[in-house]
Amino acid sequence: MLLIDISQIPPEGLEVSENLAAAEVHVEGEESFALRPGGRVVCRVDKVDGASIHIRGRLRAALELQCGRCLEPFPLAIDQEIDLFFLPRAAGVVAEEEEDIELKDRDMVVAYYRGDRLDLGDVIREQFFLATPLKPLCREECRGRCPSCGVDRNKVSCSCPEPDGAPRLLDLKKIFDARSH
Repeated sequence: MLLIDISQIPPEGLEVSENLAAAEVHVEGEESFALRPGGRVVCRVDKVDGASIHIRGRLRAALELQCGRCLEPFPLAIDQEIDLFFLPRAAGVVAEEEEDIELKDRDMVVAYYRGDRLDLGDVIREQFFLATPLKPLCREECRGRCPSCGVDRNKVSCSCPEPDGAPRLLDLKKIFDARSH
């Protein structure tokens, strides 16, 4: 179970070893990636000083992303250590007000929970987003799709002429060419 009742964490800590399901980590229908079966989190949850929570362990999963060049799906393996601290959200502090607080170095590794439960699914979801590249590529040398005919250049060569400059700038080039004549 990825929902931890903080009052039920024993003094010696709580061992968590769970398979990951898209619903439990709140990524069902996520547009950026899909969670492949077989993911697992193994961690220890400790109550540090009555209210602070320390989570240490390992997250292993495979995400399916779409290549930013050829648009084909490809797997991304996630295998990373987890070492996170959680503090209770201050009572009476509105989330917007909290965002304006100046962060100290210690705050950069601390997150907050509300109420008496900590949802490890939210924690894992956040780790997936942090591990996902801004421009996902199936491989660095991916040739992408032809801007004219749309074929995957990794699989088929097309006879379309190479555009002069970036395809997204061709309309702008036409405007400048028309003004210079």
